[in-house]
Amino acid sequence: MRLSRLVVILLVLAAIVLVPVGMALGQQINPVRVLPATVERGGTFNVTITFTAVDNFTGVSLNDIAPAGWNVTPTTVYCQPSAIPIAANNVLSVLWMGGSCHDDTYCNNTNFTVLYQVTVPCDASGYHTFTGVLYYYIWPNTTPYDEINEAIGGNPQVQVIPPAICSTPSIEFYAAPGQNPANETLELWSSTPCPLNPLNWSLTDDADYLGHDWLSENRTSGNCTNVSVPVQLSVNTSGMPSAVADYSANITINATDILFSVEANNSPHNVTVILHITDKSTLQGQVDFYRKEAKGGPTWETPLVVRFFDNSTKVEMGWSPINITTDAYGNFTIGDIAVGTYDIGIKNWTSLSKMAYGKDFTAGNVTSVNFGTPIETDYNDDDWCEGHDYNGPFNNFGARNISDPDGWATKELWKCDFYRDEWIEGHDYNMPFNNFGKRGDIFYYTH
Repeated sequence: MRLSRLVVILLVLAAIVLVPVGMALGQQINPVRVLPATVERGGTFNVTITFTAVDNFTGVSLNDIAPAGWNVTPTTVYCQPSAIPIAANNVLSVLWMGGSCHDDTYCNNTNFTVLYQVTVPCDASGYHTFTGVLYYYIWPNTTPYDEINEAIGGNPQVQVIPPAICSTPSIEFYAAPGQNPANETLELWSSTPCPLNPLNWSLTDDADYLGHDWLSENRTSGNCTNVSVPVQLSVNTSGMPSAVADYSANITINATDILFSVEANNSPHNVTVILHITDKSTLQGQVDFYRKEAKGGPTWETPLVVRFFDNSTKVEMGWSPINITTDAYGNFTIGDIAVGTYDIGIKNWTSLSKMAYGKDFTAGNVTSVNFGTPIETDYNDDDWCEGHDYNGPFNNFGARNISDPDGWATKELWKCDFYRDEWIEGHDYNMPFNNFGKRGDIFYYTH
């Protein structure tokens, strides 16, 4: 009997030694994602993720990644308990801070549910895979940097089956008054595999201004094909007012199943067309960022200050600066730009500014500019890497958002998170160390 008790005691002590410091004993949460077995090209479907707390949680975050090129719809995210969702392109991130048990704790047996929607691109086919991870901390946590993570389970794959018709969802034209815009292309996919489900398609438009049909297509009918069909769209503005205005129309695509002589499953299919008659120009910008996360993730959505300087005088325009936020791929668009030639600068709070020089903007046209990769090293937003920028990550080294969310916000620790991983570590320290003394391009225009 004594020997048995000794063995039990030794086993308990061994188990305690093997548990990492600061990590509570607990079961695996086993988060589960539910997907439909099949989805259609161009269609939108629901994704559900559920899990239950098996210990008291102090912080929970979830990242789920749809296949590349698929679009997560941010306006349809539902979280229970309520949370902070961020949806960008094919990535959904959800953060729960604080809960119903204590001010900063979700108690054991709390049920979590996330519901969001994903739209399938028209050129998708075959099987596609979702990947995701759940991160959480257990209370009490004597070592707040211990993080537990679990992969999201369930069947990760969906099979894409083609609908009858899928296409570019909308088309926009830009033209100066009295001029015709450049042609645009409508990509159209019809049902595949064709030999098994042949169909005919046709399209019409309702573009009309006082009897003038201002929109035309180079083809208005076709048959089932295994690849996309490019339909060239052109606009004729003759007979229309030269005043600045917008005009809209719809293209309607009908498809008929040849074998059964019935309308195909999603016919008719509509495409919106907008014609902008404008005396202004448009900037389409692209920026790469120094980030831990790959392009397409939410940390790439970055607020920018965009400044326009006259190319000859180097004086900033009266309507500048303009605040804009990039998408998750570093892209942004600014319209209503006065015709002229500009030097254009961009800056986010934590980067040195970047300039593009001598960019021409003409009425009704779009100017594309790639700004490259700004240097992330500006803790105090003065466009100059100096002592403050070095001291920021040095004095806060090791701080993390999930372990100190109040400090992260009130002390503005995020300003020295140059790597955007919500953790002040080596990447954030090295940037000001390696770029000490450098100044941004705009600095030389404003000092």
